[in-house]
Amino acid sequence: MSIFAGLNTAVTGLNAAQVGVNTTSHNISNAENKNYTRQRVAQETNAPAAIGNSLMGMGTSIASITRVHSEFVYTRYQQSSERVAYSSTLEQNLEEIASFFPDMEGVGIKNDLETYYRSWSSLAQDPSSVAQKEILSASAENLVVGVKGAYQKIDTLHNHLNGELQTSIDEVNRIIKDIARINTDLTRMEADGSVANDLRDKRDGLETTLSRLVGAEFVHGNISESGDDPSSIEAEGIYSVIIGGVALVSGSTYHELTLDNAKSKDAFYTIKYKNRDGSFVDMSQVIDKGKVGAILDLRGDRFDENSDPANGLIPDFKERLNMFARGIIEHTNSIYAESASKYLKSNPLGDVKATDNVIEKFGTYEGSFNIVIYDRDGNEVGKRVINIEPETTFNSQYDEQSLMAQLQRVYDDNGDNSLLNDFASQFDVSVSNDKLIIKQKNEELGYTFGIEDNGTNFAGSLGLRRFFDGTDASNISLAVDVKQNPHNITPNKTPADGDNGVADSMIRLQSENWKFNSDRFGVVEDTIMGIYNDLTLDVSSKTEAINLRKETIDVQFTAIEDQLQKISKVSIDTELVNLMKYQTAYSASGKVITTLDRMIDTLLGMKQ
Repeated sequence: MSIFAGLNTAVTGLNAAQVGVNTTSHNISNAENKNYTRQRVAQETNAPAAIGNSLMGMGTSIASITRVHSEFVYTRYQQSSERVAYSSTLEQNLEEIASFFPDMEGVGIKNDLETYYRSWSSLAQDPSSVAQKEILSASAENLVVGVKGAYQKIDTLHNHLNGELQTSIDEVNRIIKDIARINTDLTRMEADGSVANDLRDKRDGLETTLSRLVGAEFVHGNISESGDDPSSIEAEGIYSVIIGGVALVSGSTYHELTLDNAKSKDAFYTIKYKNRDGSFVDMSQVIDKGKVGAILDLRGDRFDENSDPANGLIPDFKERLNMFARGIIEHTNSIYAESASKYLKSNPLGDVKATDNVIEKFGTYEGSFNIVIYDRDGNEVGKRVINIEPETTFNSQYDEQSLMAQLQRVYDDNGDNSLLNDFASQFDVSVSNDKLIIKQKNEELGYTFGIEDNGTNFAGSLGLRRFFDGTDASNISLAVDVKQNPHNITPNKTPADGDNGVADSMIRLQSENWKFNSDRFGVVEDTIMGIYNDLTLDVSSKTEAINLRKETIDVQFTAIEDQLQKISKVSIDTELVNLMKYQTAYSASGKVITTLDRMIDTLLGMKQ
């Protein structure tokens, strides 16, 4: 074997050391790249040359430059990242909602409600006090502002989440496009058997981001070992991205998700996937992981026949706040209607039909209410009992006990054998401009009336006399005549001076059980304060639960991340040791070449 063969062997050592130095340099330069997987150089011995009956080594060559990567650990890391994203999104939004209901001493809706009822109590003690009426008006306005403000904040957050959903799905579509493009590049670059490590790192980073967004699954055709130990494995071959059971990426082919807001009157998006036959799959109800899954759990993922969210944490909170507001509006107005009046006009009835069921149409309850008639001195002179049964219609000709028939029928209410002081003889009941109107027939006689409820909530449901206007937390307000002129507040039940019957009943409203009607929760019997406490308890308990859950998830994530760091991430200390190792090998190979060079010089000198 010639000296030149030995020189070639030394050169292979130089080249191998140079590749080692370059790879180490690449590792060090990407030490802070979170999506980078450290690489290592695998050397192998070159085929030996036959020398007589012996084989002589011919140096070394680079077998591969591989990523130190464990697909098993990385999959666990992606799954844990998805859980962190889900819990973090829930935690962030629930804590924000909890901040809308501070209820600290002297602050919040609960305090405003207590102040409001104290104002009624003060007015009951002095029903003619103008100052107390002004205080009551101010405290009621503070309560209205607090309730409406909390609802608007929740509603703003609700709409913001819908915008985040759009942004997230746009990001999902961008990522699956990039992954499909990388798959194309990988197929082209690895056709000769080499491995495009940096491209695979980039795809892994996109996978992790996609997991955080929607909890995607990644399917590889084959699994092969790589890395420093047998536990390090890497997937190769056919590649798919599956979201909600649908393959959005298959090799270099991808399918985008679309957004449609036709089902929602609030323009909330439904996530859809278009099949090859042109039909659509509703993905909103199958994506339940990652940030998008949390957004859908908060916002709601489906809609009812009224195009409102049919589920979701935030719609639940909004409806609980609406129940509370409706309770305040309707039950306050129901009691307020007890006050003796000459004229009452309802809220719009909503194109009521004669055959409409009263309970279903107006949200009243089965029971009865009394129309009490007073003379000008405040004496009760008559009482008409109106019954509302499950089958009671508004004004059906086939229903002798329809609401309007009972209100308009002329008969002796008080059994004094005179119709002059009975309800139907002194008051006219009609429907005009879609409103129920009750008014005096003869003002000179001075008769007035009030409505005492026995469980139907009739006057409150129809808004026959209003201390509060509005239908729920979104539009609750103080009635115009009360707000503009607090002197109009009537704490009396009868027209007699000094009467405080309405104010006294308002105080009991705070502690008595009432019925609260909700399409989402059905009919709930509770106090007004109890309904509000249920809302704040629901918010706080769900917030605390997700905080505890997130603590566990964060601990698990940190442990898996540490395990991944030990396997795949760059250690500067280790790389510096490798750099010294390759530098020493390079110097040693150089020393061999220098020695061979001198041998060649000696050989040439001998020839001379």
